[in-house]
Amino acid sequence: MNLLKPDQVRVILVETMGEANIGAVARSLACFGVTDWWLVRPQRRPSQQSQNWATHAAAWLDRIQYAETLPEALVGIDLSVALTGKSGKRRHRLVTPAGLSDTVIPRFQLGRLALVFGNEESGLDNADIAICHWRVKIPTDPVHSSLNLAHAVTLMLYELLGRYRDTDLGSKPNRWAEPKLLQGALGEISRYLSDHGYPSHDATLDEELRKINDILHRSRLEVFEVNFLLGIIRHLRNYERINQQGE
Repeated sequence: MNLLKPDQVRVILVETMGEANIGAVARSLACFGVTDWWLVRPQRRPSQQSQNWATHAAAWLDRIQYAETLPEALVGIDLSVALTGKSGKRRHRLVTPAGLSDTVIPRFQLGRLALVFGNEESGLDNADIAICHWRVKIPTDPVHSSLNLAHAVTLMLYELLGRYRDTDLGSKPNRWAEPKLLQGALGEISRYLSDHGYPSHDATLDEELRKINDILHRSRLEVFEVNFLLGIIRHLRNYERINQQGE
């Protein structure tokens, strides 16, 4: 697991062609808190269309810095990563997004990392790829292998910054069952099994209860789950009692 922060990440778009994509990338950057981004030799500059696609992140368009060459945009960067679908001579430097996050980044005492993306039609040329330290290939279906530029940026930012980020899932905090509750449940299970002549095979009730006890403690049950199991036993006892009264 890497511990990158948004202010350690720079996104560089090389020869970007789509004004809408520039806006969509701005929106993605805002969602992950990344403010450092560059356009290298852009074929289009931000426009009203970019603002429309950026929606609430239109202010990010004013943060763009411009450069004529990739080395200029990489000044101050410790680890540069080219996004590409190409294979070639440097295959040992080609990893997946997960490989970058889990294997490559932990090796470095990182200050700043740059993610470098090519244009929408042809991606990065070989000269720009060769400048970068590592290359990342996003696994996709071989029939439809090319992702939209903004989608690729979003995926990489999620992998590096979002995957391990704490977030509010809107649920109540877990209430784990304490040993006392588990022992009470084991006692109720023991009484029910004993009342019903279990086990009938070549084993003792104590032996079977030890197995159940192991399961209860290994399963890391929540309070509601233990109460659910006990509710089943209570229901079965009530059902049996009603049937006996009706006979």
